[in-house]
Amino acid sequence: MSSNPYDTAKQKKTSVLGPTLRFKGELSAEEDLLIQGRIEGSIKHTSSLTVGEKGQIKANISAEYIAVEGKVNGDLSGSQSVVVRDTANVEGNIFSPIVTLLEGATFNGSIDMTGKKAADSAPMGAPEPVKAATDSHSAGDPEGASNGAKRKSQRADKKPASAA
Repeated sequence: MSSNPYDTAKQKKTSVLGPTLRFKGELSAEEDLLIQGRIEGSIKHTSSLTVGEKGQIKANISAEYIAVEGKVNGDLSGSQSVVVRDTANVEGNIFSPIVTLLEGATFNGSIDMTGKKAADSAPMGAPEPVKAATDSHSAGDPEGASNGAKRKSQRADKKPASAA
């Protein structure tokens, strides 16, 4: 018997939210969870969470291990790891020390493996904060203007990662 934390309900006791389930709100659980239904809101989980092939999620997800086989629109924060399988479609950012994107997966977002949590960052789709112009820039200081230009070019260089 394998000890893969991403194996679905086959090996250990796992709660299953079936394909006919529709849920809106905050979902929290402590046992392994397989979601095949539709969830909208937020998911806070302390164990392994799998979004099955029939699962459709519009929520930010926080769990120890996250595996996605279905569709997720929201940020994924895995304290141990996140796996985006070949059948998955993810629109959102991934925060985890270990991230796996399998060939065939659809992913649009960014990946942060530095240890930041999704809760520490701006919500998905929120604009990046822009600093106000400094007095030196408004007084015609060319260095203030060039620093502002550098900031803009750095932001423009940040592009979301995508799976091949």
